[in-house]
Amino acid sequence: MTVPRPIDHAVVVCPDLAAGAEQWRRLGFTLTPMGFHTLGSRNHCVMLDGNYIELLQVEGASPARQYYWNVQQRGGGCAALSSRTQDAAGDAAMLRAGGWHTADPIAFSRPVRLDDGSEHPASFVVTAMDDAPGARFFLCEHRTPELLWRPEWMAHPNGALSISTMFLVVAPSLVDATGRAYAELLQAELTELSQHVCSLAVGDATLVISTPQALSAATGTELIRREGPGYAAMRLRTDSLDAAREGWRRAGVEYRDLSATESLIPADSAAGVALLFEQRRG
Repeated sequence: MTVPRPIDHAVVVCPDLAAGAEQWRRLGFTLTPMGFHTLGSRNHCVMLDGNYIELLQVEGASPARQYYWNVQQRGGGCAALSSRTQDAAGDAAMLRAGGWHTADPIAFSRPVRLDDGSEHPASFVVTAMDDAPGARFFLCEHRTPELLWRPEWMAHPNGALSISTMFLVVAPSLVDATGRAYAELLQAELTELSQHVCSLAVGDATLVISTPQALSAATGTELIRREGPGYAAMRLRTDSLDAAREGWRRAGVEYRDLSATESLIPADSAAGVALLFEQRRG
């Protein structure tokens, strides 16, 4: 039986990291301290149950950073999705054998300062798929996960628990091919495939691929827009949507209640990606 490669994290590029971080704090997220990668980028992370969101800023163009630099020059937004692996090099070799063009694995690290004042290097190995459709996709191997998934960074005032759905926009002619490509990359099950929308089950999360015209049907609201390819939105589970709404009201955050169990934060309030908060069931 094929085991899906789980979603590890989404990358949100912020041309002004301080401003992006402040937006996300106002939304009720707890952010990790700023980290400085040896590759020449810096970040804050929103650590969740099993996955996370990375707010990223790069310090200039280079072969390793060119993709994110280009996104940053265009204004940022959600630019990439990664899948967790225990062996980035081995999985990359397997994908290459299947005809995929993968970048060479890159090992890097960033220092992590803990609440007790100690500092430790968090280390990673990543392999990007150069021909993944729609947006960048890469495999991420965590060598030191215990330095990231820490209780003090996983408690969020808005009750955020995990990424439940990612919404990727592609051209109408590419929906079928993109769905089948990500089914292979993620070793995931295609649960819906039509001319305009397809869905993949990735563990307890979902990747939805749609045309710009079908984005409202895919997300359940006409308030989310994206004309070009890329990630338009993500849906997050929360254990207390009422607490999240109260926090947004106090902070003066713009939001829209879509139903009793779901609210929308527009992309302008979240560093370029729309956020759908859904109340956890049960």
